[in-house]
Formats: sequence, structure tokens, C-alpha cells
Amino acid sequence: SPQKRKIYQGCLYRSIKMDNCKCFTVEHHFMGPGSYRKRRRHTYSQPSSIDSLETFNGDMTRRSEKEILQALNDRFAGYIEKVRNLEMHNRNLEAEAAALRQSQAGRASVGEHYERELCDLRDLLQQLTGEKARAALEHEHLEEDIQHLRVRLEDEARNREELEAGVRTMKKYVEECRLARLELDKKMCALEEEAAFLKKNHEEEVAELLAQIQGAQVSFDMRDALKADVTSALREIRSQLDTHASKSSTHAEEWFKVRMERLSEAARSNQNAIRGSQEEIAEYRRQLQSRTIELETLRGMKESLERQRMESEDRHQDDLNSLQETINQLDNELKTTKWEMASQLKDYQELLNVKMALDIEIAAYRLVREEKPSAPKPEKAEPEAKPAPKAEPEKTESKKEEKKPEEKPAPKVEPEKTETKKEEKKPEEKKEASKAESKEAAKMEKAEKSSGTESKESKEEKAKK
Repeated sequence: SPQKRKIYQGCLYRSIKMDNCKCFTVEHHFMGPGSYRKRRRHTYSQPSSIDSLETFNGDMTRRSEKEILQALNDRFAGYIEKVRNLEMHNRNLEAEAAALRQSQAGRASVGEHYERELCDLRDLLQQLTGEKARAALEHEHLEEDIQHLRVRLEDEARNREELEAGVRTMKKYVEECRLARLELDKKMCALEEEAAFLKKNHEEEVAELLAQIQGAQVSFDMRDALKADVTSALREIRSQLDTHASKSSTHAEEWFKVRMERLSEAARSNQNAIRGSQEEIAEYRRQLQSRTIELETLRGMKESLERQRMESEDRHQDDLNSLQETINQLDNELKTTKWEMASQLKDYQELLNVKMALDIEIAAYRLVREEKPSAPKPEKAEPEAKPAPKAEPEKTESKKEEKKPEEKPAPKVEPEKTETKKEEKKPEEKKEASKAESKEAAKMEKAEKSSGTESKESKEEKAKK
């Protein structure tokens, strides 16, 4: 992607810069004017050794530049190979697309043939759909006929079941009638036998009565003689019966009176019991009314409490739902804040990395800028560019010899002092730069630690929540 390409190019550029800075700083450290070798050569050697050192430094810088250019050329060659591969891939894709277009163009001629066949098939499909519609209509008519026949069959089956039920009931009735006839036949036989028996008994009784009547006629003839004795006996019997009746009536009246007294006493006691029971019933009724009133009040209280309970449950349910919604909202907000914090921490880490890289580059640039005035120029050290390199030291020596009589007797010590001062200043500047870098690194570490502690504190707060 273009973003990754840009990031890769930036990293490559930074790495090249860092390589340049490192090479320059190492060369300057070992071969620069502030080194011990150069000081010794300045103090104990001739001016020709300075030129040789400058040429050596120029060769070293050229070699480092050549190595960097070689690495860049290698990378560029790799990129060119990748581009060539991608171009080849694009050519292959274009060839495939052209082949597909040609195949589609060839299919256009085949499409007409297919269109004709499709038209024929469409006509055939229309005919088949018409036949299918007619068959569907016939099928519907047949279904209706079958439905009517099913209804008729169900009606006939129902009628048959009704007739079979009627036949079964008639069979039961016939069987009952047959049993009743058998019972009636048995009864008739029994009655005939009884009638014959009664007739026989009647005849016997009639015969006996006739015999008794004949005997009574004879005794009745004898009654006239005994008539007087019977009347006297009847009078005696009547008198006895009267006395006995009077005694029994008096006895009955006495028993009735005693019985009435007992019954009246029992009635009085029963009335008292009834009165007490009625009072108890009235008391129980009053208690029942009071209990029913209390029950009604308790029922009303129960209903009111039930309503209050339902209302409180509804309120609690609403509160729980609202709290659940707030919890869900807070969870969502917590997730979003976590995501934002993670993205911010990631951005912060990236910014810290970029800042560290930039600080390193700035420090390297500072060192390069500070060391540039004292660094030897590579153009003067090139022996190939000049046609006569041997003539230059002679000229310089002649110029110096010409200038020597004009100078004072003690000017030679001053350049050594200035050089020593410069050499003393340069390590101090290096120390200051290294101190600044160490301070910046310490600041970055502190910032990272603070960000880590902040992230830990935020995590602990989230865990507590």
C-alpha cells in the first residue's frame, strides 16, 4: 500500500542518514583533527604529513560514500526487479484479459445460434405451460368431483351407520319383547295354575259352607228354647263390659294426665334448651358477622397490599431495567474509552518513537554541523584532479619561507595553542552533546514510565469499577 511504501521510504532515508552520521563520527573520531595522532603530527611532524592525513580522510569519506551508494544501488536494483516483476505480471494479466475478450467475441456468433434455440425452447415452454394450465384445470375439476364423491360417500356411510344403529336397536327391542313374552307366558301359566287352584279351593269352601248352612239351620231351630237364657247372659256380659270400659277409661285418663304432665315438663325443658340454643345461635351469628366483617377488611387489606406489592415490583423492575440500560451504556462507554485509550497510547508510542528518532537525527546533525568547520575538505585531498600535485608543497614551503623573516620570533607557539584550545573545546562540546542526549533519553524513559504508570492506574481504576 502507498502508506506502507511511504513509511518504508522514510525508515530507509533515516537509516541512510544514521549510517552517514555514524561513519562520519567514527572517521572524525579516529581521523579528525581532535585525535591524538593528528595532535602529535601537528606538534612533531612537518606540514606534508597534514596533507597526507587530509588525503587519507578524504579517501575514507569517499569509501563510506561509495559503500552507501553501493547499498542504495543494491536496494534500487531490488526495487527495479520488483517493478519488472510487477510489469510482467501486468502484461500477463493484460494478455489474459485480451484472450477473454477474444473468447467473448467468439461467443457472440455462437450466441445467435443459442438465441434461435432459446426462442424455440421458449415457444415449447409456452405450449407446455398452456398444456400444464389445461391439465391443472382438469385436475381441479377432477378434484372437485372427487370431493363431491367423498362428501356423498361420507353421507352414505353416515346413513348406513344410522340404519345399522336402528337395526341394532330394533334387534334389542325384539329381544326385549321376546323376553317379555316369555315372562308373560310364565306368568300366564302361573295364573292359570293359581286360578285352577283357587277354583278348586272355592269349590271346596262352597261345599264346606253348604254343609255348615245345613248344620246352622238345624241349630237355629233349637234356639227358640234357649232364648231366655241368652238375654240374661247378654245383660251380664253388657254390665261387665260397662264396668270394664269405665275402669279402662279412668285408667286411660289417669295415664293420659301423667303422660301430659311428663310431656309438658319435657316441653318446658326443651323450650329452655331451645331458648339457650337460640341465644347461642344469635351469639354465633353476631360472631360470624364480626368475623365476616374482619375477613372482608383483611381481604381489602390483602388486595391493597397485593396492589402495592405489584406496583413496587413494577417500579423495581423499571429501576432494574433503567440501571441495566445505564450499565450497558457505561460498559459501551468503557469499551469505547478503552479503545480510545489504546489508540491514544499507540499513537503516543509512535510519537515517542518518532521523537526519539528525530532527537537522534537532530543530535547527529548538531554534531555534523559542529564538526563541519574542522573537517577536511575531500576536494583538496584528491590527487587525481590536480595535474601537478608535487609542485604544491614546494610553493607552500617557499611561501612559508618568504613569510618567515616578516614574522616575529615567537609566532610558532600560537597555532599550537589555538589548536590545543580547539581540541580542548571539541571534547567539551562532545561531552555537552552526549549529556544533552542522555538527558533527552532520560526524559523519554521518564515519559514512557509515566505513560506506563498512567496506563496501570487506569487499568486498576477500570478493574475497581
